[in-house]
Amino acid sequence: MRYSGRILIISVVIFVIIAIRTYGFIYYDVPVFQFPLIGMCLIFAGWVLGTQYDKLKFFSEKDSLTMLYNRRFILNIFPKIIASVDRKQEKLILYFIDVDDFKIINDSRGHKIGDQVLQRIANVLMLHVHKRDFVARWAGDEFLILSTLSDADHHATMIRCIQNELQDASQAFQLEISVSIGTAMYPNEAQTLDDLLHVADQAMYSLKTDRKNHYKVTMAKS
Repeated sequence: MRYSGRILIISVVIFVIIAIRTYGFIYYDVPVFQFPLIGMCLIFAGWVLGTQYDKLKFFSEKDSLTMLYNRRFILNIFPKIIASVDRKQEKLILYFIDVDDFKIINDSRGHKIGDQVLQRIANVLMLHVHKRDFVARWAGDEFLILSTLSDADHHATMIRCIQNELQDASQAFQLEISVSIGTAMYPNEAQTLDDLLHVADQAMYSLKTDRKNHYKVTMAKS
């Protein structure tokens, strides 16, 4: 949680205290170095007020379960990201991530375990992104990553690392945990957030379908 609210409010309070003390010294001969009891109380009140502001701002941008960014934050920040990408002549990759068979996990192990699985997946995603990337819980069991690192090797490596980490998570929870990841690139494949999501969503569901078909063929042969 950032300290922007506390820093701003405390700075204003200190400025006001200095101005009042200076005015009192010039016009009323108030000693400059007298212990500022009232000023200290105002600083404390400002800190408490700033803390509440920072908490409200933090939870307005973060998902309360996973502590990732939420949908509202991504919708607000996306135009700024695109402006930066265009200015630097970069590319942006959107990763759309859906947890496989999450309803089965909830139904068989309960919502508490389901929540823990989502938290574990969120931690795995955060381990394999860069500082410039944005990771969000988009909705329910869906996650989203916005990354300006469009190098193909990095793209493949990140997805492979995420899948490997989730295999370890599967052993820890003693259940099958996997995700399907679809991607879309700006500006090559789409230029708006909705269109990028549509392209990535289609790619993700194609991957799910291929996996299911492969499983059916494997079961039929066995």
